[in-house]
Amino acid sequence: MTTVDAPSGPPGTHVVTSRGRQARLLLVEVLPPAVVGLLLLPFVIAYSHWWPRTPNTIDLQVYVYAVKDMLVGKDIFLTSTPGWHLFFIYPPIAAVLMTPLAFGPYLFWQIAWTVAGVGATQSVLRRCGVPRGWKLALVGSVALIAVEPIRTTLGYGQVNTFLMALVVADLLPRYPGAPTHKRPWQGVLVGLAASIKLTPALFGVFAFLQGRRRLAIVSGISFFVFTGIGYAFLPRNTVEFFTGLAGGDTRTASPLYVGNQSLLGVFYRLADTSRTTTLVGLGVAGVVAVLGALVAVHWWRRGQHVFAIALVGLCTNLASPLSWTHHYVWILPMGVAVLTQVLPRWVRVLAGFWVVWVSLCPPLALLPYGKQVELTYTPLQELVANLGPLTGVALVLALTVRLLVVRRRAPVARRALPAGGNAAETAALRS
Repeated sequence: MTTVDAPSGPPGTHVVTSRGRQARLLLVEVLPPAVVGLLLLPFVIAYSHWWPRTPNTIDLQVYVYAVKDMLVGKDIFLTSTPGWHLFFIYPPIAAVLMTPLAFGPYLFWQIAWTVAGVGATQSVLRRCGVPRGWKLALVGSVALIAVEPIRTTLGYGQVNTFLMALVVADLLPRYPGAPTHKRPWQGVLVGLAASIKLTPALFGVFAFLQGRRRLAIVSGISFFVFTGIGYAFLPRNTVEFFTGLAGGDTRTASPLYVGNQSLLGVFYRLADTSRTTTLVGLGVAGVVAVLGALVAVHWWRRGQHVFAIALVGLCTNLASPLSWTHHYVWILPMGVAVLTQVLPRWVRVLAGFWVVWVSLCPPLALLPYGKQVELTYTPLQELVANLGPLTGVALVLALTVRLLVVRRRAPVARRALPAGGNAAETAALRS
């Protein structure tokens, strides 16, 4: 009988269990939320129907149409879906990796994509420390219903949870306390995620700032290798994508739309969409991203790994020129961190408010949107529209200030109490 380690009891303890038992455990953890997801799917996005079963997975539809066009030699960036007229906006390697979507009935891929997305979410929750078994199944099921980015990523047929799962799989063990082994390929999954959607590259920066140079370098090599594969299959589209990106073309809808919860979107709604506003907004977003990564290094070194990676992930949302509400899937591990990690009370309160706000998504629930109605918002409506990203900025800045204060206090505390310097520093860090 083949055996594997599995967690039992407090983190760090293990029992030996059979492969069969491990498979049954995974079934318990994934099947209930998968059923919830499949039942929920036709009710998430507008114009879906329960019967005949036609979930409106409009982003998955984009992927399918783009891949089919790619296989017959058409330009994937000219692909437009019927009805919604949506375009493929990802690097060409994403289309190459999605090639299987061109084969088989669309309903099959709706089901398979949904189940796989649920599995990715459960993998993230497990690695973040949610207890295994029925508790993990319950948390995953509740998250699918209650957390807007998770629910709508599922409804649209988006890739967000897959990318998050790739990054988390590279940075965290299979479960807290699991045996860790040095993996020469660690960083490959971060690079793969970045090649599909660029913003996960911030995790490579995070690793570099930690001093994990090998992981950072491997993630960079992985990014270029996968991008090179995309170039090998679609050279013109690859060049077109990156030259367009360098010129500011993100191939997306208006970033003024209130569903864009990036910092640049905040600048556009509060000021204007001029080039000056764009440069200032992107500059501020870049600073926030770097500060977030630096602060996350501190929390990683203190052992609060889930909080650290959730903070970096949410900073990718803030820094991206366009982050729809359903891109904020990193709010899920942040919620786990708020409930389980050792954090100062004020951090728990501020981060917890952000988690609740993003999960409920008041901007889309309470405000009118579309056709540039955002330009007519009242001050109260502007507050609702922009409070999410501004809360994220407040958290990053407050953590940065706290870190600077703590580092100034620690040497003084050590000099005052030479025999108990480490205890004094620890007390300062907990404040």
